[in-house]
Amino acid sequence: MAGKRADDSHGRDDAAALQAAAERLNAALDGLDAEVDALLARLQDGPDSDGSGSIEQDRARLAAELDAAQARAEMLEDAARDAGRALDAAIAEVRNALGEV
Repeated sequence: MAGKRADDSHGRDDAAALQAAAERLNAALDGLDAEVDALLARLQDGPDSDGSGSIEQDRARLAAELDAAQARAEMLEDAARDAGRALDAAIAEVRNALGEV
């Protein structure tokens, strides 16, 4: 029965890790959204007065950040599938254990 508790704990650990990863992804996407808003504001205001910023550089940086966010999203989707499988297995084991009692 101790093994069943360990499996259940593992499932909770997977869920907690998935939740933390989702929160990190949301924070990254919020940051990206803020950067896009800032870029749009600069575009509406015209070129930088000091000439330090380049729209092309901003576009390239934002594209790289978007690619990274998409890669993290794919990793989260994989982790969610893995966590779901682990939780399904843990639930099945708990049900099996309860049926044996």
